[in-house]
Amino acid sequence: MFIGPNMSVILRRSVRRGANNVFRERQWLTSFGALFGVFLMLQILLVSLAGAQTMQNVLKSRTNIKLDILPQATNEQRHEFLNKVNELPIIEHAVFITKEQAYESARINDPQLVTFLEKYNMKNPFSDTVGISLRSFEDANEFSDFVQQERWKNVVNPAHLSEITEQEGQANELLSIIATGKTLATLIIIVAAVVLMLVVTELVRQRVAVREEEVFIENLVGADPATVIIPFAVEATFLLWLAASLSLILVIIILFVLPSVSPAFHGDLAKTLSEPYIDYLKGFLPITIAIEILAAPLVAAIGAWLGVRPQLNNGRLKA
Repeated sequence: MFIGPNMSVILRRSVRRGANNVFRERQWLTSFGALFGVFLMLQILLVSLAGAQTMQNVLKSRTNIKLDILPQATNEQRHEFLNKVNELPIIEHAVFITKEQAYESARINDPQLVTFLEKYNMKNPFSDTVGISLRSFEDANEFSDFVQQERWKNVVNPAHLSEITEQEGQANELLSIIATGKTLATLIIIVAAVVLMLVVTELVRQRVAVREEEVFIENLVGADPATVIIPFAVEATFLLWLAASLSLILVIIILFVLPSVSPAFHGDLAKTLSEPYIDYLKGFLPITIAIEILAAPLVAAIGAWLGVRPQLNNGRLKA
């Protein structure tokens, strides 16, 4: 849309006037509190959605499997199985783990077990295994079919595959719960966005009531309605940006503080999710900030128009 010289002047003056009103007057503090509250809820819901998406990604990502090598398997059969597994497109990687390596790993991860074994001079209870990481847990059935081929019957013990099938069922159940939670959070975000629009509209109406005489005089001298609407939109835009910034800063502080004060963040699950969650936030937050920055003027403009519209309809301002 082409903006003529007159409109350009009106726009510049209205923007300056709106900015001056924000810094000059303090009546907007109460309404700003409402804006901040709505934005805080929105930010919390958004980072919660990011957390749900991270959990979903982790559940769908690599699945670790350990298959015991049968004692009667020859070295040639072992190497053939490992090579064939690594050739599968569903495999992230596969490694051969000797029972000696498993024993030394247990010395680090479960020292009490190793101490008990050495105390009573017990033999190494571990067996040679193949450690496998699937690209996705959804590939478990395909891998199970591969392992249960007749050619591998005397090479690996497929007993652990039943556990994988059970884990897959649990993962699918969790994914269903996460999807439901994401849908609910999205609906709440939509409701919060509507509430935000209503708060902005009410803010503008209050500001119009405070400046009723000023608005009346502008209308009396035949001022363009844009000179009335744009300053209110600018005020609302500044307040939206400020509320969004402060609420986001508060949420980030909460995210940093929570792990140090809540025991729930010290478990293995939290440690597993923390790194992918941080990586996801690094891409998610900039996009969220950009959307909020760009959406604020639009929300403010609509709210300003809705707030001033009663005066337009009453004929106090000529559209």
